[in-house]
Amino acid sequence: MLPGHIKPLKMNYRQELLALFGVNIVCFLVFSSYDTLEWLYHFSRDHEHYELDEFVPLLFSLTITFALFSFRRWKEAQLFYTEVEYLSFHDSMTGLLNRRGAQLKMAHLPAEYAGSAVVFIDFDNFKQINQLYGYEVGDEILKRAASELLKDYEHSLLSRWAGEELMMIVPNINRHTLPSFVDELHNRITTHITLSAHTVSISMGAVWGDAQADHQQLLVLVDEALSFAKQRGGSQVKIFDH
Repeated sequence: MLPGHIKPLKMNYRQELLALFGVNIVCFLVFSSYDTLEWLYHFSRDHEHYELDEFVPLLFSLTITFALFSFRRWKEAQLFYTEVEYLSFHDSMTGLLNRRGAQLKMAHLPAEYAGSAVVFIDFDNFKQINQLYGYEVGDEILKRAASELLKDYEHSLLSRWAGEELMMIVPNINRHTLPSFVDELHNRITTHITLSAHTVSISMGAVWGDAQADHQQLLVLVDEALSFAKQRGGSQVKIFDH
């Protein structure tokens, strides 16, 4: 779950439960002060032809039925808002976080992200692939790349940042092992997105950040690295050294 999601909704549930609890306390005090049930008992005895005593089990069964009905609706509402929240913060096609979801997650990164690699992945000539083979092929390339990332880097922050651009923040990466890591990542993704009639290449920009690093600033640096890689012809990796 991402921080900052549907908190007002949860607070409304608490307020409603407290309100219902208060109403029941008031009803209990009123009933106990005026001996309401005893009065109803004597009234029903004095007016047996009304068959009022038959309403007692009926009211009990209606209460149970209403409680079960309300519980089921509450569970359905919880599932609905959970799904809405997921769709609000995730890309429906790839299953990765969308840009908004990634930004929220970045604001609350845990301690293991103190030493991490920030990587941008961009597919070269992606527009031409869509024009030549159709958008279905382009979508399939993105799905394959996302599937590979989710399989091998499930503990990393993974996002479809914009269009055909993917972003990932990988924790527990050493500055000295960053070059070998991004080279391996580049080869792995390229291997799994090949087309039979067209070579699919990717450009990558990467930067390393420590515990004091501002991830928003790192995103600016890694974007510059990616732009440099694409300007040099693509199908390569550029690491921003700072």
